[in-house]
Amino acid sequence: MRKLLLLVVGLFLFAKDISFDGYISKITFNRDYLVAGLENGEVHIKNFKSLKLVKKISLPNIEDFMGDKIAMPIYSLDIMDNKVLILGEGSDSVRVLYIYDIKTDKLSHIFTSPTTYMKAKFIDENTILFGLLGDEVSLYNLKEKKIIYTKSVGNYVFSTMALNSPKTEVVFGDESGAVKLVDISTGNKKREFSNFNKDQTISIAFMNRLVVNASSDKRVSLIDIKTGRYLVRTQTKFLPYGAAISPSENYFAVQYDEKNNIAVFDKYGKIIKLIKGQTMPLNGMRFIDDNRILSYSADKVMISKIKE
Repeated sequence: MRKLLLLVVGLFLFAKDISFDGYISKITFNRDYLVAGLENGEVHIKNFKSLKLVKKISLPNIEDFMGDKIAMPIYSLDIMDNKVLILGEGSDSVRVLYIYDIKTDKLSHIFTSPTTYMKAKFIDENTILFGLLGDEVSLYNLKEKKIIYTKSVGNYVFSTMALNSPKTEVVFGDESGAVKLVDISTGNKKREFSNFNKDQTISIAFMNRLVVNASSDKRVSLIDIKTGRYLVRTQTKFLPYGAAISPSENYFAVQYDEKNNIAVFDKYGKIIKLIKGQTMPLNGMRFIDDNRILSYSADKVMISKIKE
């Protein structure tokens, strides 16, 4: 009976498609939960093993510039243990930050701010890192309810950011296509990489020492931030809406072509697998482990194996 149960769980986990009741804008997950932010202003939380719905959160509607009621846009999602970080847009383009505690079923409003926060990530239980529209990085202390620092990273418009696994460094991508490496404890820029990608970074990934930078000129680079070397320089056949690095840093993946296929590369730049099945351009992707990758578009989430 136990073996049968494990088989059923395994079949669910490796199913190609995971559906949600609405178009998907953001995804985050950990070992226990899969969290989706939907375009209808809802956040759906599923058990990551059974894929059963745990909780459905409805964020408050907002007023658009015409005064009509619309769903709150969700800019960013993150999860740490049993807490979900939700960054949304309120009326008059303000930013609204929430934390939802899955265990206590409590949605807490942290702040509403006119500051143009675009992405938010947990550093620890008391600290949140923000990327701002004006190419700035900001660190916020939840316990003291105050900004620790806000510093300029570049002179362009923010595009995206990614943390390393220990959460000690962050890389910023912007309109320039360059990658900015920032120390999280101080907010100081440590290094900039601008030798290959020449247009807006549209997806970025960071693990330990390797960074994938994918830009709107269809260029994709794999950078060793310790040595400054470009280990791989390659090009996709379509805009690379999504990038990921495996935990071992032996593989990386990007959206590859107009059919929304995902190319998985080894660390030398050789394509080892083309993952098919997405029918719309990606909103993002992330490795679960070295053999499984989660990708998502507006209409579905896919979990795919690198090797069968």
